[in-house]
Amino acid sequence: MISPSILSRFRIGSSVAIRHHRRLSSAAGELIQTGIDEGNGVAILVLNRPPANSLSMEMNEEISRSIKNIDENHPKVQSVILASSNAAIFSAGLDVAELIAPDPGRLPQFWKSLQQVYIDLYGSRLATVACLTGHAPAAGCFLAMACDYRVMYAGGTVNGRKHEPKIGLNETQLGIAAPPWMGQLLVRTIGFRRAELALAMGTLFPPHTALEIGLVDEIVHSDTEESSNDDALQALLPDKMKDQMMQQNAALQQS
Repeated sequence: MISPSILSRFRIGSSVAIRHHRRLSSAAGELIQTGIDEGNGVAILVLNRPPANSLSMEMNEEISRSIKNIDENHPKVQSVILASSNAAIFSAGLDVAELIAPDPGRLPQFWKSLQQVYIDLYGSRLATVACLTGHAPAAGCFLAMACDYRVMYAGGTVNGRKHEPKIGLNETQLGIAAPPWMGQLLVRTIGFRRAELALAMGTLFPPHTALEIGLVDEIVHSDTEESSNDDALQALLPDKMKDQMMQQNAALQQS
């Protein structure tokens, strides 16, 4: 359970608007961009594996490594925002390249790395918040459910296109089944009967339906006609961290 003080720190509330954040960038090859503000006790992890933040073994390992780094080396940090560098997609789920004609030696390590992400997120001492401006199907939904609190963009225009993010374990639409432990996470999140139907149908829920059934905890709206992933992060980040990220971005652009 996230305390009211932590919610206040994140500035999550019915009055939170999506606005004004500068675009985050990342160094080439960096799968996770990290920002830390020990003064406010908040960190941010930005998924950055174009084009869709699909979960390869290396991506899973980097998520786990980033969480453990904050947990072990930054004791003043009490909460973490998990976000995406892609305004339209939080994470598209598992990297299918890991599953099609897989390497027999790599495949068990891949599944182990995914389960480790679950253990590290779901069992973390840190209060974790998923910032969902984009779609979160399949294992993208799993990543969000492994967090303590989920904030979703209500939809509108992102990067010049009409956009309404959706979330759900939609594996049956692809002719496969969600792993049982992932399905159980959905059951614990929205209840048995709703989860049973959602898993059977492979349902992807729009923001307001996701809020109604408890799959997300809050929806944020845009004050402007055009919004992006930057705007959603602006609603959550303390001012000191915004300055830190802007300085980091400027240094990257000059390098």
